[in-house]
Amino acid sequence: MVTTILNGLLPVAFVIALGWLAAHIKWLKHDDAGVLATLVIRFALPLALFEGAVNTSPDKLGSPGLALCLTLGLMGTYLIALLIGRKVFKHDLRTATIQALVCSFPDMAYFGAPILAAMFGPEGFLAVLVGNLVTSLFMLPLTIVLTHVNDKADEAGSGFVRVARVFGSSLLAAIINPIVWIPLLGVAISFARIKLPGPVENSVALMAKAAGGTSLFALGLMLYGEKFRINANVLVNIGLKNFIQPALMLIGAALFGLVGNTAHQAIITGAVPTATAAAMFALKNKTYTADATATILISTILGIVTEGILIAVLSM
Repeated sequence: MVTTILNGLLPVAFVIALGWLAAHIKWLKHDDAGVLATLVIRFALPLALFEGAVNTSPDKLGSPGLALCLTLGLMGTYLIALLIGRKVFKHDLRTATIQALVCSFPDMAYFGAPILAAMFGPEGFLAVLVGNLVTSLFMLPLTIVLTHVNDKADEAGSGFVRVARVFGSSLLAAIINPIVWIPLLGVAISFARIKLPGPVENSVALMAKAAGGTSLFALGLMLYGEKFRINANVLVNIGLKNFIQPALMLIGAALFGLVGNTAHQAIITGAVPTATAAAMFALKNKTYTADATATILISTILGIVTEGILIAVLSM
């Protein structure tokens, strides 16, 4: 059990620490993380997900249970956090929406993928693949709509027309994003039972292997200089993200009949800390920025502990 935990988490903590150290000793700058993030999101991770999809049997890809479980966990946490933001903290809709994103958007790319790959091999990317589709097609478009729904009407339309236009454009942007369509291409190849030639597989694998280490190193760079801040908002955010979301995944696994590695992948994905992209949304919308960055910092530190506990429990 100790070996399993160390294999899953020590490399994660080590590479994050390297990224933080690189910024601390000024070998790299905090802003350099953006270049590495682009490499991961546009190239390495899409190809890693593609590789995982191609090497996963169609029976597992075609099972709706995992998709339903991840949707329940991700969007359930989102709606709970949105309700808390509006009714408990009395935030305006834009701020409450960003809080909901902070509480429910797991860092599958930087934090989750390396852990799942270490524990389950290429099959571990299945939860990241499906979870990424849920966030790309539902969570992020909904966030964009809710943060703009009260914007002043322009000449192109207002009310329902404006909302439909914003949702449509954000959904189209998600679909043409490489992190969506490249993995979907892998799913199509798997269902077609096409075996890729060895040189093609090796070419994809060479770039895919860069996803884990590069993403964690970039995360360390991103976290450097972030302030440690505790208040009621941050505490609620951490409770929802690090504890309630994996609990919802556990409920979803029971409801939709997930067992074995598939159930474990969903639960571990739910315990992944908040994605750094949530802070980018906060910054872009000029709201909730301090609480978002503080949540990401603490959630990531705590996530190493909670993931270790989960791995230990699930390995029994």
